[in-house]
Amino acid sequence: MNWKYIKKDTTILEELSAGARLLVGVAIGDAYGAEFENRSRPDISLPDGPFSYQSSNRYTDDTQMTIGVAELLVSDRPFTEENLAESLLTAYKRDPRPGYSPVTTKMLQDSVTGSDFLLSLPGDEIRERKSDGAAMRALPIGLIPDRDEVVRCATLCARITHGHPDAIAATVGIALICHERYYSERTFAEIIQSLPDQISSLTPEGREYLHRVIGSGWSPETILQEHASYGVPYTESLILLGAVVSILANFGEDPVCVLRESVLLGGDTDTTAAIALGTALIQPDTLSPDLIELIAGIENGQFGRDYLIQLGDMLNRQYPVTVS
Repeated sequence: MNWKYIKKDTTILEELSAGARLLVGVAIGDAYGAEFENRSRPDISLPDGPFSYQSSNRYTDDTQMTIGVAELLVSDRPFTEENLAESLLTAYKRDPRPGYSPVTTKMLQDSVTGSDFLLSLPGDEIRERKSDGAAMRALPIGLIPDRDEVVRCATLCARITHGHPDAIAATVGIALICHERYYSERTFAEIIQSLPDQISSLTPEGREYLHRVIGSGWSPETILQEHASYGVPYTESLILLGAVVSILANFGEDPVCVLRESVLLGGDTDTTAAIALGTALIQPDTLSPDLIELIAGIENGQFGRDYLIQLGDMLNRQYPVTVS
C-alpha cells in the first residue's frame, strides 16, 4: 500500500499505517466538519475547488474521545468500565476541547477519577440517553481482531454514558464496520449489507431502518426521516449510524466524496464526517491533493497530527492487520 502524507513544513513523504490513517481521518473530518456543525442542509454549500479549513484547524470532542479509547487499547490495562472512564477523563482534563453536550461536560468537569465519572449520572438517565456521544468514539474498537470482543467493548463503551438500545446499536455498528474494513478487502457496499442483522438483537426497529436506508441508495430524506429539513441530529444515534452507513456504501471508496457528503448532510456534521472519513481512510491506495492539504493543515500541538500518527502506529502494532 502506498498511502502517503506530506508535512506542512517539509517535502518529505512518509507512509502512514492504517491506524494512523484512521485517527488522522477522524481529526480531519472533525475539524473540517465542525465549521458547519448545527447548520441545516439548505444552509450549507461547499466550493467545487480544493478543500481547506475555514476558520479553524482544531478538532473537537469527537477526536478527543476517540483518542481516549485508543490510548486504553494500546495500554496494558484491560478494557473495563472504570479504565475506559479513566482514559476518557484523562484525555479531557489534560486538554479540554469544545463540542461536548452540557450533560457530558458536567460529568467530565465534576469528576476526578474514573469511578467519579461512572457515578456522575444516575443509571436511569444513562439508560435514556440515545444521542451519538458514545458512537463517535467507537472506531478504534474495530481494530480488535476478535469480533465478539469488538461487540463486548463497543457495548461497554456505550453503556457507561449512553445506555439506550439505539445508542448501543450505533456504537456496535460503527465498530463492526471499522473491523470489517480493517481485516478484509471487501467493499463498503459488501460490508454494510450484513450490518442490519448484526444489530437486530439490540434494536429490531433499527434493523428495519437500516434496511430502508441501504435499499434506497443515496437518499438523505430516507436517512434523516423527520429531520430531513435539518440534518443529522446529535440526539439520535441511530440516524447517525444510518448516515455513516449510507455515505460509506455510496461514496466510501472516494474519501473526498465521503467528506463532502458528510458535511452536506447537515446537522452534526463533525461527528458524521469524523466517523465516515476515519473509516474511509483505512484502506485507500492513493491520497488526493485535497486530503494531503487537510492532513498538512491539521493542528499539530501536543496532541495534534504527530501525536495522532504515533498513537495510530501503536494501534497498528497492537493489532497487526492480516487482510483476508
